[in-house]
Parts: sequence; structure tokens; C-alpha cells
Amino acid sequence: MLRLSLFLLIFLGFVPSLPAQETESILWEKPRDLREIRQRKGTLTVNGDPLAQINAVEQLRDVQSTDWAYEALQSLVARYGCIAGYPDGAFRGNRALSRWEFAAGLNACLNTVEKLLAENSAVLREDLDVLKRLAQSFAAELGALGGKVDNLEHRLAYLEDHSFSTTTKLMGSAIFSVADVFGKSNSRNQTVLQYRTNLNLITSFTGHDALITSLFAGNAPLRTSFNLPGVETPTPFGFAVPQETAEGTLSSQFAANTNNSLQMLALQYIFPLSEKLLVNVTSSSSAYQPFVPTQNPLLDDASGGRGSLSEFGQRNPIYSLGGGGTGVMFNYQVFDSLKLSAGYLASGLEAGNPKQGQGLFNGGYGALGQLTWQPIKEFSLAAVYLNDYSPPGRFGFNYNGLGIAGTAVANSLAGQDVLFGERLGIDQYPVISNAYGLNFAWQPSADIAVSGWFSATNARLIGQGDGDILSYALTLGFANVAKEGDLLGFVVGAQPYLTGFNGGNPQPFKVDVPVHLEGFYRYALNNNISITPGFIWLLAPNQDRGNGSDVIGVIRTTFVF
Repeated sequence: MLRLSLFLLIFLGFVPSLPAQETESILWEKPRDLREIRQRKGTLTVNGDPLAQINAVEQLRDVQSTDWAYEALQSLVARYGCIAGYPDGAFRGNRALSRWEFAAGLNACLNTVEKLLAENSAVLREDLDVLKRLAQSFAAELGALGGKVDNLEHRLAYLEDHSFSTTTKLMGSAIFSVADVFGKSNSRNQTVLQYRTNLNLITSFTGHDALITSLFAGNAPLRTSFNLPGVETPTPFGFAVPQETAEGTLSSQFAANTNNSLQMLALQYIFPLSEKLLVNVTSSSSAYQPFVPTQNPLLDDASGGRGSLSEFGQRNPIYSLGGGGTGVMFNYQVFDSLKLSAGYLASGLEAGNPKQGQGLFNGGYGALGQLTWQPIKEFSLAAVYLNDYSPPGRFGFNYNGLGIAGTAVANSLAGQDVLFGERLGIDQYPVISNAYGLNFAWQPSADIAVSGWFSATNARLIGQGDGDILSYALTLGFANVAKEGDLLGFVVGAQPYLTGFNGGNPQPFKVDVPVHLEGFYRYALNNNISITPGFIWLLAPNQDRGNGSDVIGVIRTTFVF
């Protein structure tokens, strides 16, 4: 009797130590958590690993011959084979257990003894008496246990039968944004209701890799976020080509210009080449920022509809100077505190074209290098370098044509770089750029983050002249302000603006600082739905105080799944 009593106490030591209510919830109420703890047909698993039956107590690496219960364990293994250990060979007999956990172990032991009796194996009567009394004492728990296990079996079988894939998960979002412009540009704008939906199919083949297929659809205009001041470039035909500033671009407008059709934005395969080296092979219109630390932990959500209202408030615009392409990215953890990121992206519009001046290495491209230093958990600093080659008409902070940030003066080099300009009789030249950036993030707690950046870009209009572009910002984020899931955010800075151009034939331009002020509050209705009202105040839009100021009012609703 003593031996079996000790066994019941020792045997149940493998069950993780959890409060009774929490254990019941994990074990029985949530089929999606069966990967954590699952009992099926007599087999108990933890984190997906079955507890291994042992044949000798010496197989348990954390049980010593000097332990007080060693002989009891040794006897029970030899007589009943009723002891199980973790896959790593541990028994973990010093864990506490709840009544529900005791019932689960008792049920497993009863099954073992019943099997021995069915095989006419010898079982001591005193042990059977102990089991009988325990079974009577735990009759309610054992009855409920059996019913809940059967119920979970049916629910799990249903989920497995109706799952569209055993290797692929579907994740996505749907964003609806109501916005209007108030200020000097008000008469040129109407209230708009724009949407964007994103579907991500995430497939893993080894458990350590990921194949990501990203599909987008939306109704935002292709070339303009709002009708804000811009640059007009004259043509030989007597009319001027307008180019709007990208300062008002919302994060919800990113990749939403598909004319309501579902299109692939990116196809990526991420895999570890070693413990320190992570490789990302990507195609279509991928950007840099998903692959490198951007140092804006609360406001940068990869334009997913839960961070800043503007694209500018998400991250340093240097990442949008040469993105939108096909190539490869590497992240190498040099030390615990130092990470090296590097990559090459060819223009997604040209990488698949075999003609001269296009293709993977003979067309537009961007090459990025970044060192991220995190000496302590709360603080990180990154130095970024980007070399970019833009074909005629495609220069700018625009992912090869999609306006993201910056004044029209900066993105067109004062009207000298115009999309399809050659077709309109405007002399066009390629641009090669060298951009340098510095980012930082200070997060004294999980709910507070202070981030910022500075970038300087030298853009050479080949054979014509050079221009210099600056950008900088400071962001503040306060999470869980009123309740869990809420976010209060502020952005103050200057979007990319042209400070000067030497040579060439630039249109006249001012060098007033285009101040960007932004404030928003994300209110979480639940884990999947949030509403974010806020504003973006642009002072001296298109780097000219004469343009007055404009305020963009936004109410954004985001659904994630």
C-alpha cells in the first residue's frame, strides 16, 4: 500500500504545475491548445511530445539512488511499468500538482492496471484496494475526465478533417479608413472611404522556415494620396505634368492601389542557414522593412492598420528609397548585442525582363546594409546605408512609383524626374543615390516607447547634377493606456525634403521645413477589432510656407484575423 501511494504521488510529478482552473482550461476547454497538453487514447503529451514509457528507473536522468522514493519507483517500474518520463529523460518528480492533475495521472494508472489484469498478470490485492478507494474518491473527476476527453477527440477530429492545410496558416487584415483634408487644400479634396484587405498564407515545411504569400486588394488611387500641393513640370507640348506631394500618405493606403482587384505583393521564403544566420529570398514588390529592425516598436506595425496613421510615422523613409523588388536579405547575429543586416533588391518591375537595361542585375536596384546595436534590452541603435539606382522617372521615396513619403520637390528632384517623362518629351536621366540613416529606440517598459531617426540622401541625376535630401522625426507611443490593446501615439518630424540642387535644370523651389505633426488613439474593441481616430497636420506642405497648412482627419477601423 505504501509503495502504491508513493507511486501515485511520484508518478504524477510529470504533470506541469498549474492552478486547477488553469489546468482544466488548457486540458479540456480549448482544442487549439491541445499542442500544449493533450491526453489521447492513454497517451499524455506536453508541448506536442509524448511522455515516454520507461523500462528501468535508471533511464530517468534526474532520479538518483539516494532519493527517498528511489526504491518505490524501481519496484513500480519492474512490477507495473506504470512510470513515464519526459522525452528528454527527466522525471521531474518534485513538481506540485492539482486535483485535476492527480485525477489525470490516476486515470492513466488505472488503464495500466486494467491492462495487466486483462493479461492475467499478477497485481497485489493491497494495491488494488488502494486503487479502488482512490477511484471512488475521484469518481466525479474521472467521469468528467472521460467525457471531456471524448468530446475533445470529436472536436479535434472535426478540425483536422476541415482544415484546408496541415502546413499552412491563413492570417490577414481588413482596414477601412474615412479621411478628409481641412485647410488650404480643402477645396481640392473630398471625403473618401478607402479600404485595403491583406491575406497572408504562411507555410512551414520544417517548423523553422516560412513561405509567405501576401495578397492585397484596395481602392486607393495609384498616384496620389490626397490632392496636396506639388510640382508642375512643363512639356514641349505646352502643358505641365503635375506631381503631388506624398506627405499625406496613410499607412492604410500602402498597397491599396489595386483598383479593387486581388494582387500578389510579395512571395517570400525565410529559413535559417545556421543558428546565427537567417536568409530571406523574396520576389515581386517586397520592401526592406519587414526584414530589418526599424527601431519603432509601438508605431511600426508593417502598415498593418494598428500603428501610426501615416506611412511616415511608421519608420525612417530611407527604407522606401530602394525597395519594391526581388532579391535576397540576410540577418546575421554577430554577437548577442549586435546584428548585421544586408540585402539586395532588384526592381520588381524589371527583375523578370530579359531585355538590356533590365533584369535582375542590369536594371533598377537597391543595396542595403544595417548594423543594429542593442547594448541593453531597453535601448537599441541602428546605422543604415542604402545605395540605390533608379531608372529615369522612378526616383523617390516611393517603392519604384508608389508614393510613400516626402515632398514632391524631393521625390522629383525639383521637377527633373517625371514618371513617363520621356514619352512627354521631357529629358530624363537615371538617378543614383547614397543614403545614410541613424535610428534609435528607447523602451523603458513594454508600454512606453520613444523612437526617432535621421537620414541624409545624396541623389545624383546622372550627367546633370546633385541634390541633397534630409528627413528626421521623433515618435512617442503609450500602450494599454485605458485598457489592454489601446495605443496613444505621437509623431513630430520633417518628411524628406530637398535642401539644394547643384547643376541640372530644377524648377524653382523653396527650402522651408515641411513639419509633420501626428496624433492618434487606437481603441481596441477586442483582440481583433480596433478603431483609431486621429489627425496629421502638415505645416509648409511641399516645403513651402506659402502653401499654408493642411490637416488630414482620419477615422480608421481595423479587423485582424
